[in-house]
Amino acid sequence: MERSRQLPKDLPAITVNSNGSVKGKASFVRRLAIGFIILAILGLLYVPAYHSAQSPFLNLGETPSPAEPLGSSRFVASMAQLPGWSYNTSRNLCAYIHPENNTSILNPTGICSLPPYLLIIICSAVANQEARTAIRSTWANKYNLDNLYNSTVKIAFLLGKSDNDTLNNLIIEENSQYNDIVQERFFDTYNNLTLKSVMMLKWVMSNCDQAKYLMKTDDDMFVNIPLLLQTLRSRTQTETLLGSLICNAKPILDPKNKWYTPKYMYSEKTYPNYLSGTGYVMSMGVASKLYQAALVTPLLHLEDVYVTGLCAKRAKVRPMNHPAFSYSPRKLDPCVLRNAITTHKINASNMYVIWIKMNNTNISCNNRTRIDRKPITLSRSGRNAGYYVFKRKTINKCV
Repeated sequence: MERSRQLPKDLPAITVNSNGSVKGKASFVRRLAIGFIILAILGLLYVPAYHSAQSPFLNLGETPSPAEPLGSSRFVASMAQLPGWSYNTSRNLCAYIHPENNTSILNPTGICSLPPYLLIIICSAVANQEARTAIRSTWANKYNLDNLYNSTVKIAFLLGKSDNDTLNNLIIEENSQYNDIVQERFFDTYNNLTLKSVMMLKWVMSNCDQAKYLMKTDDDMFVNIPLLLQTLRSRTQTETLLGSLICNAKPILDPKNKWYTPKYMYSEKTYPNYLSGTGYVMSMGVASKLYQAALVTPLLHLEDVYVTGLCAKRAKVRPMNHPAFSYSPRKLDPCVLRNAITTHKINASNMYVIWIKMNNTNISCNNRTRIDRKPITLSRSGRNAGYYVFKRKTINKCV
């Protein structure tokens, strides 16, 4: 009796066929076969969906809605997402710029107390102190700014913030010494360069809107201020947006490329005409128009395409080419450089070399204007030329 109480009273019946297999094996095989068939059907459906994702599925200016059908999400899933700007990331500039608020961490005092004729904003990285020092010692040295140009030219460096507190503290010390750094509340990364340029426009509109001209450039550029002033003073147009014009550039669709632009960010075949971000200059009225346009134009991470292309197109401002601006490296010949407004890819040591050569009065040039006639080689290894893919037949029409 004790033994019988220890055993289960009702055991499920097990029926064994003649081969010793448990009943239900046949039904398991049927379910497995059905599963394989379903997977095969899904695989066949995936192929056309993948190819559909390679064609434009969003018009410029559209933003994804949470209520969109799942099909469009599947299309996007087959695309490489841009770091920092995935498909679901808002591209509304107001969400990052906060136009109604002061977002500056550092703000140089009195830089525009006397409205300058020309304000030059130099976009620099937090860690690039050596480059800023070279610029302050050469083409933007304080003596020339205060005396030679009679305070008609002012410069400031524009930075984001770093996740390294030591570097941020060094920027505070640097600004206390030079009083020429604007630091804004965004992380200073390559894909945030558009935020940086729009922050520039915001800061200028709030702090220096009485200047006549604004120039944007980078800390690896040599700027010939006397020639730039001469060029601006000779202009008769009320609106100016001037630089090295890029036409018929195509978005790069290779996710491995530094200048990759996914179709969910820009779906057109070519960009509108725009100016190389290495250096461009605008009248203050144009700066105001570009800023207002940026607040209602979905962000594109390529700042020059965005500001001088998309925003300029929306604002009905036409970017114009000037041969003295260039995004390609120039020969370090003083006779060439004296006729160039911008020279690209200049490191700190070369900054001093160029400065000495250009101020050497013993160097005489031919009476005819010398310009750099080197053919431009466009490659994807350069800092800017990577996304300048041209249609050869129309390149001459650009300039």
